[in-house]
Amino acid sequence: MIKLICGEKGTGKTKIIVDSVNEAAKTAKGNVVFISQKKSYSANIDFNVRCVYTEDFSISGVAGFIGFIDGLMAGNADIEYIYIDGILRITDTDVNGLEGFIAEAKKLEKEYGVKFILTVSCSKEGLPAYLSELCD
Repeated sequence: MIKLICGEKGTGKTKIIVDSVNEAAKTAKGNVVFISQKKSYSANIDFNVRCVYTEDFSISGVAGFIGFIDGLMAGNADIEYIYIDGILRITDTDVNGLEGFIAEAKKLEKEYGVKFILTVSCSKEGLPAYLSELCD
């Protein structure tokens, strides 16, 4: 499963993803990972969730972030959920630049059963077709 939480800036996407992370922490059989650029949400995240803040790492672009995700999976194949808040901000790209990331996420979903939930600062109408089908 790859799911996008879409909406313009200020529409409550982060609250939705944080609530979803905390719900997954209660029911997941595997590990839950929350990735954000900044540490500002850590107080709201369940203690059992692994929080990773990209500001602590040198990640450059989509390819760099794909390598980062691959490294997480290589270190822990028991990850069931990966939540990413602000994928466009983390990868410093726009919605048209996410095709490689989505392809890698689909590969990891197939190989390891990991589920991806991402926030995207864009209206559903502004997304390319391959992304709009993933948006709630």
